[in-house]
This record gives sequence, structure tokens and C-alpha cells, in this order.
Amino acid sequence: MKTIYTLAVLAALSMPAAAFAEEAAMDAGPPPKTEAGAAVTPQAAAAVADPAYTAAVLPFAADKDFDEMGPQVQLLLTAFLSASPSLMMVERAEVDKALSEVELGKSGTVDQETAAKVGHLVGAQVLVTGRIFQVQKDLMVVAKIIGVETGRVYGETVSMSVRGNIKDAAQELSDKIAADVAKNGEKLIARGSDKEDIVAKLKPLMEGKKNLPTVSVTIDAMNIGRTDTDTTAQTEIAYILQNLGFTIVDPMASNKKADVEVTGNAVSEFAMRKGNLVSAKANVEIKAIRHKDGTMLMTDREPTVAVELSPESAGKLAQAKGASALAERLVKALTK
Repeated sequence: MKTIYTLAVLAALSMPAAAFAEEAAMDAGPPPKTEAGAAVTPQAAAAVADPAYTAAVLPFAADKDFDEMGPQVQLLLTAFLSASPSLMMVERAEVDKALSEVELGKSGTVDQETAAKVGHLVGAQVLVTGRIFQVQKDLMVVAKIIGVETGRVYGETVSMSVRGNIKDAAQELSDKIAADVAKNGEKLIARGSDKEDIVAKLKPLMEGKKNLPTVSVTIDAMNIGRTDTDTTAQTEIAYILQNLGFTIVDPMASNKKADVEVTGNAVSEFAMRKGNLVSAKANVEIKAIRHKDGTMLMTDREPTVAVELSPESAGKLAQAKGASALAERLVKALTK
């Protein structure tokens, strides 16, 4: 038998998620006008100093008698979590579109591989999914908080009576989720290693390595719709290789072919804005081919998300994160 909801619950569910988000964010102020090269306000600098993460809520799976509650919990959690200063929430429509692309449907359990696919499609670093089920006279609402990039998982649970107020239960659960993300964000999110850290990490691997191949690196890039001279990903990979002892050949300045030609592309795009912060998602793809015989030594891709003060900065940071991760794997492929 379907649950009978209170008038207050029905009224809450009739309000669009965007309205919840707008009301919760009224004190955030107008969108910043920070652009590349512009002065950064103290408030904006403080916003970046405090970590912010992009997140999305999937519809919760539910027992047959409560199956209508899955999308409702998704709507309410998205609305309530949007008030958290540490979270930038993906719109429900974008989530539903991604679910259709991975053919998951609008409810169901999500494994780590599917979570990664959905997260990359919508630009979310954290996914929230879960299940609703009855235990005697109570309903249990169990949430799973998944780090898309790291695979780390945390859980939270709230209970309510079968005829209880789903809005109150969702609010309690959202508070717990926001606290978990604030406490464990560094474990949920792959921050990406600085290029100097990657060089230091791989130095031991290079000990005793002689006759390293010469390498050329050419990465075509588009950052937030702009293709003009953005070399973030290319520079990141070349820097790491060069500082590990590889000779980098510039194909534009030399007629000599490198032993290994690394080519690829990097694309970043605007994801969302919240207050002073902007997120961007990027995808970096490379392949490494040995010139003398055409052997492909490596082909790989790395999708990433980054949060910064402007779309351009967020896009560059996301590309740099992806390129650094690929460079680490590239070095291992070149030294086998």
C-alpha cells in the first residue's frame, strides 16, 4: 500500500529543486566577474582556500511499495545539499541524461564503474546514491557517498516511520552527507599530484636507465571553447618527461624525428558556477607511437574535474590534472 504523505511533504515536493537552490544560495551574492588576469577579491580567495567539490545525487532504489520515493529523495537531497558551501550540485536533468546514456535507468544500484561513468559525464567528483526499504514499522533511507576519482565509499543512514515526513528525513540525511564530504573530502577526491611531486615519485624508477628514447609531445587543446595557444597539457607532460631525463624534441623547430611521438588532445568545458567558484570538466587523450616501426606503445585517456575562480582557470587546472596522471603512466610505458 502506498505511503500517505502529509500536506507539508507534498508542498515541499511541489517546489522545483532550482527554487530550493535559489533560496538556499540567496546570501551567496551575485556571480563574480573574475576573469583571467583580473584582480581576485578577498572573498573569492577565501572561497578557493576552502575546498569545494562537485556532486550529483542519483535516484534512490526503493522497495516496491515505496518506489515513488526514490526520485523524491533525489530531488530533496539535491535541493538541501545545494545549500552546503562545500558542494556544487549538478542539476537533476543532467543526471537523468547521464543515466540514460549509461542505460542505468532512473533507479537501481550503482557499482564503482558505473559511478565513474556517470560522474565523468556530468562533471561530478562525488556521487550520492542509495536505497529505501522497510524494517517493521520504519523506513530506512541508506545513502552511499562515492568518490568518483578515488573509489572511496562512505555511508549514512536515517530512519522514519512509514507515514513520516520524507522532507525531514531527507534534510537529516543531507546534513550527514554534507558533514561527511567536508570531513573526508581529501579522501574522496583525487587532487592530482603537482608535476614536481610526480617527478620526485618517479625518480627511483629512472635509476640505471640509459639510452632513453627522444620524445616529441604535441597535444591539441581547447579550453572552454578557445583553441588559441593553450599548451597546458602539452607543457605538463613535456616538463615531467624532461625532468626525468628524456630529451624532448620540438617538431616545429627540428627536422629530426623523435624516437617516440606523443600526440593527443585535451578539451575542457564549463560545468557549473556557485558563488565565487566555477567548475570545469576536462578530458585528455594521448597516444605514444615508436617512430621507427609504428608500434603504439600506449593509448590512454583521463577525464578530470577542477574548481577555480574563473572558467579559464578551472579548465586549465582540469587539463593539467589529466595530463599529469597520463604522464605518470607514459613514463612507465616508455621504460618497460
